[in-house]
Amino acid sequence: PPLRSLEAIPHNLPQQVTSFIGRERELAQARALLGPARLVTLVGPGGIGKTRLSLQIAADLLDSFPDGAWLVELASIVDAALVPTAVAQVLGLQEAADGSVIPAVCEHLASRRLLIVLDNCEHLVDACAGLVDAILRAAPSVHILVSSREPLNVAGEQTYPLPPLALPGLDSRAEEAA
Repeated sequence: PPLRSLEAIPHNLPQQVTSFIGRERELAQARALLGPARLVTLVGPGGIGKTRLSLQIAADLLDSFPDGAWLVELASIVDAALVPTAVAQVLGLQEAADGSVIPAVCEHLASRRLLIVLDNCEHLVDACAGLVDAILRAAPSVHILVSSREPLNVAGEQTYPLPPLALPGLDSRAEEAA
């Protein structure tokens, strides 16, 4: 069989330049939620590592999604109306002549089995919730992983509150110094 690599399945996940350390328990728990739930939201304050955890989950589960894993970065979007367009662009869709982006995205996804990672949704919660709800209704094999400071409050959403990283204990500091 061919070697397993990120290049075997379509995606736009960035290559990580650092090792994933310190969140193994959270990684396992969030991955377990994404199996039965089609929508999982990683919730926590800014800078806590939601994006990095999302990317690791997506990379780890890539083999489960033959149509790929697609990262949609929303931090720079200020107009909520542009959320569906951002998703459409990542998926490689052309904007419909009549401007109906959500139906076009849903139609494209209806028969696909893929993972969408919506990153930094906190300032666009209502727009993300509307789009996610439409996608989940139209595309039964699409899973969505969200990172946000607050949940989307969409039916079927599983939230995972991401705790701060634990500080190493005094024993581990003594071992590192030795």
